[in-house]
Amino acid sequence: MFKDDKNLLQAEIIAIGNEVISGLIQDTNGRYLSKQLHLLGINVPRITAVGDDKGSISEVVEGALERVDIVIITGGLGSTHDDITKEVLAQIFNSKMILDHKVRRMLEVSFKKRSQEVPKNVRSQYEVPVDATILYNEKGTAPGFFFKRDEKKLFSLPGVPLEMEHLFDAYVRPDLKKIQKGVIGHRIIKTVGLTEASLWEKFGPVERLERLVTVASLPSYLEVKIRLSYCAESLEEVEIRLGEAEVMVMASVGKWVYGKDNDSLEGIVGKLLKDKGRTLAVGESCTGGLIGHRLTQEPGSSRYFLEDIVAYSNEAKTSRLEVSSALIQKHGAVSAEVALSMAEGIRKTSGADIGLSVTGVAGPGASNNKPTGTVFIGISEERRSNFEEFRFYNDRRRNKERSAQAALELLRRWLMNY
Repeated sequence: MFKDDKNLLQAEIIAIGNEVISGLIQDTNGRYLSKQLHLLGINVPRITAVGDDKGSISEVVEGALERVDIVIITGGLGSTHDDITKEVLAQIFNSKMILDHKVRRMLEVSFKKRSQEVPKNVRSQYEVPVDATILYNEKGTAPGFFFKRDEKKLFSLPGVPLEMEHLFDAYVRPDLKKIQKGVIGHRIIKTVGLTEASLWEKFGPVERLERLVTVASLPSYLEVKIRLSYCAESLEEVEIRLGEAEVMVMASVGKWVYGKDNDSLEGIVGKLLKDKGRTLAVGESCTGGLIGHRLTQEPGSSRYFLEDIVAYSNEAKTSRLEVSSALIQKHGAVSAEVALSMAEGIRKTSGADIGLSVTGVAGPGASNNKPTGTVFIGISEERRSNFEEFRFYNDRRRNKERSAQAALELLRRWLMNY
């Protein structure tokens, strides 16, 4: 990832479990660990998933120990028949198993609180590799383990995210801080309204940005994120370099940037509404309440968000949003005229400063002149109003999500120009 990453400590993450490689569960542990290791200035060139197979686990672990300084394993430490990580690690490190009395006492106390004895199968957790440092787990039944081979470190953690994070904070992070060599930083620039290709066309040659930082674009059907990354000896150096790169990005595509890092579009919209002292009400049709849902995910949204009406039928548009039935008959429910009338209606009936609306063809039922994905978004204040037309996909779920995203972006730009 980094041009000079050879100066950084290198780590690999290994997720163990048939449930991971079969797709039954998502490996969120790898994402968490990678982020935490980067904060410690440790590069992660590889994350691997492997099933509950002794030979496969052994091969992957041995390979990682040859390549990198630090290996972190998650999963396979439970007490069921397919939890074999402890056994495989004992073989890799030629370590005999012994009884750990502290693990036994911890489990006995834990189950006694539930008025139970330690189940027979769980008692296998008492046995630990003699050459491992035990990572005692107050959050669950399975202890973690730390092995060392020459200067290589291997940490084995439970797969349950709560337990994994607890042991990482209690044991792994403090250990790795002692050998930290540098700092890795990331800046995520979030854009909406551009495709990946059009974004970089507006930016121009990316080489000038890559002379400052490592660059990656992360496109989705809702937005395009630009990740800027840099590593150095100090956090101050990292922040200066990321700041310079951010200024370069903003100079070219700042019009389409709504936020960075942990910002959400609904969060930015909410802040603008609060800062400008404006209130909002929404009238939705094809999005089915998704805009209101996103807005109310933000703490304190009751200060600016008054109400949301899902007027899915033409009758609801007329009775709840005061849209004229003649207007619907003349232009159709999916039209600029109806979108503007919906926005005006919800603004007036709610008493909000701003009315926002969306009407469209999300799924099957399209006509020739209004195909699936046709969406109109309206916005209304007392003295001005506007609408935008979009043509999205032939996919109901994505059309709903893209429509909500487009509505929030229209509202953001409206407030920015207020």
